[in-house]
This record gives sequence, structure tokens and C-alpha cells, in this order.
Amino acid sequence: MRNMACRAIAQASLSAATASLDDEQPWPLLLVAGWLTTATDLVLQAEVMDAVLV
Repeated sequence: MRNMACRAIAQASLSAATASLDDEQPWPLLLVAGWLTTATDLVLQAEVMDAVLV
């Protein structure tokens, strides 16, 4: 899951770079927020799984 979280962070970075080049459209910033939320959820799930498996 941590690999998927890293990919989500990479997607957020790509979206943020694209959003900074756009003409202040709101949807690219929503993509950034979505990818960061996804990454956070994946990291939290991985921590819960680690705690259960230990």
C-alpha cells in the first residue's frame, strides 16, 4: 500500500505542476487534493494493517 501511496503523491505533484501552468482553473487543484487524500488514506490503512499483523 505504501507503493500506491507514493504513486498518489507523484500524481499529486504532477497535477500541482499542471495546475500551476493553467489559467487558474479550479479542477486541477481538486485533483491535487484528491490524490493527497488518497495517499493519506493508503498510509493510514497500511499503518492499521501493520498494527494488526504485529
